[in-house]
Amino acid sequence: MNIAIYVVCFFSICCFLLSLLALARVAGFTKSVAGLDWEAVATLLGDVATVKRSITRLNGRLNGMDSPKYDVDQEIQRALATPAQQKMRGG
Repeated sequence: MNIAIYVVCFFSICCFLLSLLALARVAGFTKSVAGLDWEAVATLLGDVATVKRSITRLNGRLNGMDSPKYDVDQEIQRALATPAQQKMRGG
């Protein structure tokens, strides 16, 4: 039973220290954004949206390269074989 009291006290002290850490972080964040006005916030939001769109486009391109639906080598062989086959057919 005595061990349980010590364990609870230890966790209580840990929680108290974590709450102090959280308060310090919030105070630092508040101090860092104190000089921002609404126009600066809107500009930052626009920049974040632009970066998100760029990342989405890049991910789309990268996913397209790995897509099993489109095999580049097979398409190149098909494109090269098509004119030769047309000449054989007399086209």
